[in-house]
Amino acid sequence: MLEIVFLGGGGGRWESITQVKGTGGFRIHSEDMNMHVDPGTGALVRMNQLEINPWKTDAIITTHCHPDHYTDAECLVEAMTKGMTKKQGILIGNNSVLNGNSKFEKGISTYHQSRVGERHILSPDDELNVKKWKLTATKTKHNDPETIGFKVETDDGVIGYTSDSEYIDSLIEDFDSVDFLIANVIRVKGQKVPGHMCSNDIIEIVNSMNKTPKMLTMYHMGMKMTDPDSEARYISKNIDIPVIPAKIGLKITMENKNCKFDYIKY
Repeated sequence: MLEIVFLGGGGGRWESITQVKGTGGFRIHSEDMNMHVDPGTGALVRMNQLEINPWKTDAIITTHCHPDHYTDAECLVEAMTKGMTKKQGILIGNNSVLNGNSKFEKGISTYHQSRVGERHILSPDDELNVKKWKLTATKTKHNDPETIGFKVETDDGVIGYTSDSEYIDSLIEDFDSVDFLIANVIRVKGQKVPGHMCSNDIIEIVNSMNKTPKMLTMYHMGMKMTDPDSEARYISKNIDIPVIPAKIGLKITMENKNCKFDYIKY
C-alpha cells in the first residue's frame, strides 16, 4: 500500500503569494520510500500542519525551475540529510533546477546538491530506478523548456504526473494505462493559456487513451480556478472516472492498483 498526500492544490505565482490553495507539492509514501514532489512555497509549513515528519524524506524530485515547484527544496534536502550531517538521500531534477540554463539560474544550490547521496538529472524518456520504483520522465511544453513530468511504477500501481504543460499529443501515450493520474490543470474550461492546460485539454487527453486511469486528481490550479469542486465534476462527467481536486490534506491510498481518497484533518 502507498499513500499520496497533497500539501496544496494551487499553482502559479498568484497562488504562491496568496497561499489560498497551497503550493507545497505532494508526497508519495510507502513502507520503504518517502518521496517529496515539487516542494514549492509553503511545503514545510503544510507538513507541520498535517503532522508529516520532514526528516523522513528519502527522495526529492523537482520537475522545473519555477518557484512554486522548488522553493522549499533546499530545506527538504537539509531534513533528508539530517541537517547536512549525513550524505544520504536522492535528489532528482530537470537540468534547469540542478544546473541552470540560459533562461534560469539553478534552483538548488551547489552546496545543497553536494550533500545528497545520489543526484540525478532527467530529460524526457530517461528512466531511473528509485529503490523498488521505476521512474520515467515524460515530455512537456512549458515556459521552462526543460520541464519534465514523470510516470512511476510501484508494486501498488502506476502513478502519472503531467507537471506543467500545455496540451501536446505525447501526453496521451505517456500516461495511457496509468492507474492514478495527477494532472496540472490551471484554468477552467474554455480558458486556454500558453504552457498550461485547461479542463478541456485534460478531457481530450484522457478520452484519447486506450486505457483510462482509475482516478484523476486536478492539481496546480490557478487563482482563476475559483470553484475546483464544480470543475472536477465537469471533467468527471466528460471522462467517466472520479476526479478529485487537490486540497491541503487530500490523501490518495493505492493498493493492488485500486485508488481511494480521504482527507487528513488538521
